[in-house]
Amino acid sequence: MLHQVLHNQPQVWASIDGRIRALSATDDLIGRADGSGCELRELLLSELGPYGHVRFTLDGEPLFLPAKLAVSFALIFHELATNAGKYGAFSSPLGLLQVSWSVAGDRLTVVWDENEGPPIGTVGAAGFGTKLLNAALRPFDGNTEIAFLRTGVHCTLKCRIPRDVA
Repeated sequence: MLHQVLHNQPQVWASIDGRIRALSATDDLIGRADGSGCELRELLLSELGPYGHVRFTLDGEPLFLPAKLAVSFALIFHELATNAGKYGAFSSPLGLLQVSWSVAGDRLTVVWDENEGPPIGTVGAAGFGTKLLNAALRPFDGNTEIAFLRTGVHCTLKCRIPRDVA
């Protein structure tokens, strides 16, 4: 429906199409788990699947995310993957992404680490994506730290996992 409404505004459509698809894919994953959430690894594979030509590693124990937290991570991973495809590791034939996660108590730490992408140039003013990265985990007592290193983007995401699934 949105596509039809925005058919004369391709730039607007292009800016939201990927996010809508990310939410849809996450909704499908959550639906397969009776609406209660999804596995973190499955969520990452869903978001990284469109970039099948790239190299990535996923390292972490199985972890089930409750639905609301899974949606937040879907938006975050979609944003990071989109940027990696445009400017980072996914835009280079040698690029590599490493995503790892660990849990200590009820706290989750996810590290997104890109390597071998093109050199990072000047980083502009914070746009929607940066604002999303900074806000998405706040409802879970979380925060995001992002660094634009010579080797690529390094992002650390930390949050609380709601008690019912910790």
